[in-house]
Amino acid sequence: MNFPNHLIGQAIFIRTGVPDYDEVARPFQTLEEMVKLCSEPLAGLTLERVIIYSMREGQPCALTLGFISASKSVRPNSLNFNFKD
Repeated sequence: MNFPNHLIGQAIFIRTGVPDYDEVARPFQTLEEMVKLCSEPLAGLTLERVIIYSMREGQPCALTLGFISASKSVRPNSLNFNFKD
């Protein structure tokens, strides 16, 4: 995948309409793009994590923010809860 110049991060989504989740990366170049990308619903996609890149003292580093709402390999209709009093 070719990323644009001055990429500061990417949002990783998982496809919700397929049995085995598929990751979809959407790059962003500004914080404004990140906010728009992460706050607008995308059909068939669930936000899983956001990765923000930086350079510290000439060394690349990244901050990854993961979200609990995204679940891998567990289909909602396959959950079985047995609550006991």
